[in-house]
Amino acid sequence: MKKRLKLTIRTARALLQAFAFRLTAALGRRGPSRSCQIPELRTILQSCLGNVKRGVFVEVGAYDGEKFSNTSWLADNGWRGIYVEPSPEFAGLCRRRHCLNNVEVVNSAAGESEGEAVLMQMGSLSTMSASTFDAYQHIPWAKNQMDSRLEQKTTRVQTLDSILGAHSCPSGFDVLVVDVEGFEESVFRSFDLKRWRPRLMIVELCDVHEELNVTAELADSARRVRSRILAAGYQEVYRDHINTIFAVPECAGLQPINASRRSAA
Repeated sequence: MKKRLKLTIRTARALLQAFAFRLTAALGRRGPSRSCQIPELRTILQSCLGNVKRGVFVEVGAYDGEKFSNTSWLADNGWRGIYVEPSPEFAGLCRRRHCLNNVEVVNSAAGESEGEAVLMQMGSLSTMSASTFDAYQHIPWAKNQMDSRLEQKTTRVQTLDSILGAHSCPSGFDVLVVDVEGFEESVFRSFDLKRWRPRLMIVELCDVHEELNVTAELADSARRVRSRILAAGYQEVYRDHINTIFAVPECAGLQPINASRRSAA
């Protein structure tokens, strides 16, 4: 009963956000959400993409479509979006949050191959990575969330290539976000960067994270993803303790952003 009430409250909040943020966008005041982890995101997008009014984004690991989202403000401002979220509960919240926007919500995980997998659902820390799950058990703030919210769910897995193809995503789309709590390498293994060539990518990589990089398997996986992206011709324009932004060299006005926050590659 308590869980059902909580979900009802979150659903109502998502619908209120849908209307409130669209109104804010209509007034020309909708920027990145307060919970967005990259304070400079608006500046970075304008520097790298120019003044794009109706772009296309894909966010893998959408959660509820608002909290910690890098793209909800783009959807509110008229961009077309594809949200990929493995949890049925969170995918439902995402649909309600964006019920007035030009977005599609895919209730599936993105991974290396088609099939099924176990999702360790625990709010915004939900993961399909065993290494991440193990690491969280040794981090106090993460373990508290695990202890109170952990549920195991079986989820469908599709390759990102197949998801984009099924939803008629154009090659060279504007922004790709991949935030899947340590499962990033599985997403990129089957993702054809040469074919899709998103202009800007925001990827959660933990190889410089002060707590998560103590796990060698996680840190090595993140380094391999970073190397794969750089080998595909992308340039790193921003890095903090958990997020890295990569851009194609031909992006408008491409310049390193806030270089003081970037660590050595």
